[in-house]
Amino acid sequence: MKSISPLISFPVSVLSLAVSSAFAQDAVLMEEIVVTAQKREQSIRDVPVTVSAFDGDFLKALDVSRYDELADLTPGLTVQQQSVNNNGYVIRGITSDAGEATSAPRVSVYLNGADVSRSRASYFEVYDMERVEVVKGPQATLFGTASSVGAMSFFTAKPEQDFSAELSAGFGDYSARKFNGYVTGGSDILQGRLAVFSKQRDGYVENNSAEDDLNGYDRLSFRPSVRWTPNDDLTVDIVYTKERAKDPGTAFLNQNLVFSDNAALSVPDNNILGLNDVGVDRDTKDLNVRVSWDIDDQLTLNYIASNRRYDSLEAFDADGIPQEFLNFSEDAQGELNSHELRLNFQAEQLSGFVGLSQFEDEAEQRVGYSGDEFLFLACAGVLPGGCQSSSPVKLVYEGEYKNKADNRSRSVFGDISYAFNERLEITAGLRWTTEDRWSAYSSNLPVSVLLQQATGLPLDLFAGRILNTQGQQVEGELDDNSLLPRLAINYDLSDAHSAYLTLSKGQRSKVLQMDTGSAVTIDPEEVRNIEVGVKGFLGSEGISYSAAIFYQDYENFRVRVLNDGGNFISASAGNATNVGIELEGQWQISEAFRLFGNIGYIDAKVDDDKENGEYAGNRFRLQPKFSGALGYLARWPISDYLSLTSSATLSHRSSVFFDIANTYEEDAISLLKLKVGISSNEDDWSVELYADNLFDKEYLIDAGNTGASFGLPTYIQGAPRTYGLQMRKSFN
Repeated sequence: MKSISPLISFPVSVLSLAVSSAFAQDAVLMEEIVVTAQKREQSIRDVPVTVSAFDGDFLKALDVSRYDELADLTPGLTVQQQSVNNNGYVIRGITSDAGEATSAPRVSVYLNGADVSRSRASYFEVYDMERVEVVKGPQATLFGTASSVGAMSFFTAKPEQDFSAELSAGFGDYSARKFNGYVTGGSDILQGRLAVFSKQRDGYVENNSAEDDLNGYDRLSFRPSVRWTPNDDLTVDIVYTKERAKDPGTAFLNQNLVFSDNAALSVPDNNILGLNDVGVDRDTKDLNVRVSWDIDDQLTLNYIASNRRYDSLEAFDADGIPQEFLNFSEDAQGELNSHELRLNFQAEQLSGFVGLSQFEDEAEQRVGYSGDEFLFLACAGVLPGGCQSSSPVKLVYEGEYKNKADNRSRSVFGDISYAFNERLEITAGLRWTTEDRWSAYSSNLPVSVLLQQATGLPLDLFAGRILNTQGQQVEGELDDNSLLPRLAINYDLSDAHSAYLTLSKGQRSKVLQMDTGSAVTIDPEEVRNIEVGVKGFLGSEGISYSAAIFYQDYENFRVRVLNDGGNFISASAGNATNVGIELEGQWQISEAFRLFGNIGYIDAKVDDDKENGEYAGNRFRLQPKFSGALGYLARWPISDYLSLTSSATLSHRSSVFFDIANTYEEDAISLLKLKVGISSNEDDWSVELYADNLFDKEYLIDAGNTGASFGLPTYIQGAPRTYGLQMRKSFN
């Protein structure tokens, strides 16, 4: 790894100059962010929950368009994106990234108030947003059982009556192209909005075995929305989003090839994988309807309905070497349907909501394999010569396995806040959920010609590493109930500062694991959470801040481990504990300059007790002990017509382990994102230069992966320095 000393000195110099200049101007008033983390509009200071919130203007100014960029701004949040099809969300040390149809998420992802948490369905481009909220700690009362450790909630920008539009285009190295924009307008009864987003970039990992280099992207999204307001009491929002991704695929590299620009990855022509090259072909369609009816001054009835469909095919070379050893594809398809009916009430001292919800999740995951029998057995050590040997006669082997799920849940929930006086408010919430889960597994792995010749037995190529049902489907069902509470106390220390205490319980749903030949019930993972925090807002000084300390205790802590067949399965690591501190703040030093930053410390590990087995004392995967970011937004007038603009974010994390066995570790890394440009003083146009990973640091996204169980661990390298030019024009 390269030295980080210039990375530290550069932004410090820039910030010193910026702050000195900014202090020459008067401080400005700063507006508080309004959030709906408790399903009603509140100032973020009045919410007795640890929540990070960002409005659309802030996200746009920093060019945040991906989940992992959002993580740089949020203490306690880490996002790993192996591909658009495979995302890992980590809140306070707990990772939610299982892609199997039978799995249950730990982190809720919400889009316009609807649950889209299924792993292969959960990713979308972050553009034209009204705001984003990241709520930390178990939040089942507010977001359901999928939020056993927290939730990420996205709200798209709403149509407006007055006409406005904006276009933005960018170009950069690796043939990067980016275009996005919106147009909105209407009458006092009907308003519309159309937002579009497109980005392409060649891969930054040179691939000698195929036409396209790897770890690039090719994405297109459009989002029409309509708002109907027939009177002052009724609002109906309809939002449709369609996205397409045809990325060149992920580079799983052998250790000797990481950062070498000398990959040789491909998949052979085949009849089973669905693609004849490494890559992704993904489509999602999302329809969201939201109705809000103000019955009177105290009662509001809300209804949210959502339908989300996804079809995501990804082919990948999992061995990291040029030989056709481990060639897989994953074809994930599914549909999510949700309905929520909620009555909000607001009296002088009493406020809250009661509601009903229903959620349906139908999913199917098909994993295909294609390769050469001789080479597979040589790489596996069954035949002599190893992976470098040549196949005397090519024997094509193709097989597949599938898992399916049909999950349905119904909930009754409520949350009541009572203000004892002007300073003290207590909130109590409860959610009762009943779940019905149907799961199925099947596989079709033909007999290996070479193994049958050698042993006289009708063995498939994996020789039992993967359960072979010979096309027969193994099924199982379960039902489960849960009752999950929360209690929160909020105390106003003054008009501008508050303190809170939260007690809550989370539970990851009970599921069936099917790949053993019968339905095996995996007991629920339970977490008990206690946290205390303070929040402050000094509008006249331009300062907002929050700080929280939390303690979480886990029973039946579930981890994802590789089995002998190269598949990730769920296993119990026993009990675990998680202790942490999070701080974040913003300082609007002047009208020209805003400083923001965050720091997080999380000590998350399996309890070091003998009964917890081989993972006792190990740190959670993907979670650094220390993380933080420091950044600024600046805009200085330099003439009667022009302003100089700049923004930067310096993010840092300490070392992380990529597996619960703590075998694969990545050193600490600091990355700098910088943007400099000019704009009109009215801010109706701008031209900017940008650079991500300015000092070209080398770092990893993941390590181990499927190849590890076959003795060939693979590594995914992070993006190098990228740079370019972008232009923006707005119309009113």
